[in-house]
Amino acid sequence: MANSSPSRSDRKADEADVSYDIATPFSTLDAGIYLFEKEDSVEVLIGHIPEPYMYYDNYNTDNREQLDQHAIARWIVDDVASELSDWEHETSFYSTRNPNYHLRDIYFECDQSEVNEAVLSARRFLITLEEKVVKQKQRIDRELGNSPLQDLSE
Repeated sequence: MANSSPSRSDRKADEADVSYDIATPFSTLDAGIYLFEKEDSVEVLIGHIPEPYMYYDNYNTDNREQLDQHAIARWIVDDVASELSDWEHETSFYSTRNPNYHLRDIYFECDQSEVNEAVLSARRFLITLEEKVVKQKQRIDRELGNSPLQDLSE
């Protein structure tokens, strides 16, 4: 059985110079925005982001519905990442023992003078991504991992 691998945010979050916890009520984990100061720039890591259903094509399949959901999931992330269009961003993942891969983080570097705008853009990215992930799952009758309604029922 393959080993699991941690995500970028799992490896680096404790080393952040500044971190902000962002509540994501429809996810099992709250997201975080982590800032790492470098010589002339800052790395902005948006960690524990909500993952669209079927973002990774973990299984070899010819099933049209699964392939469509995979394409939609990719489109959701690409569309929402337009919030970060001022910077070149990368994605990070973690793997489980299966081994399945899961989207976990997006990160980029910006000039120190852009940090305030970068953090605001990261927050907009998270809010918009969570909204689109919830809508995607509701459209296809997928169970939400967590929700305010479930929290109220407990």
